Amino acid sequence: MSSREQRLAENEILFRRVNERIAELTDSWPGELDLVCECANEDCHQVLHLSVEEYELLRRNPRRFAVLPGHEILEIETVVERHRQYLIVEKYAETHLQVEQADLRSDQPRR
Repeated sequence: MSSREQRLAENEILFRRVNERIAELTDSWPGELDLVCECANEDCHQVLHLSVEEYELLRRNPRRFAVLPGHEILEIETVVERHRQYLIVEKYAETHLQVEQADLRSDQPRR
């Protein structure tokens, strides 16, 4: 993996950690979560709105991230789902190992 691809993956991991903390703090929240875009752009601080159920479905696969339309980077990921307000991207095999190693839920039972 190139240093650029590694940096992009690290950016996404950081945003994933922020969103995991938000989800923890609102564990009993029945509505929508206000999450940060999980794109690779370290300067992006835009907000995504996902239901708790949508977020839990997303997190079943540690290679998948929620990003705003136009924030996908096709050299490191592919769009696997398109929703009205966000996209779900999946990391290519070259970058997925780093992402899976940083998965905060890998040792924990799924909710």
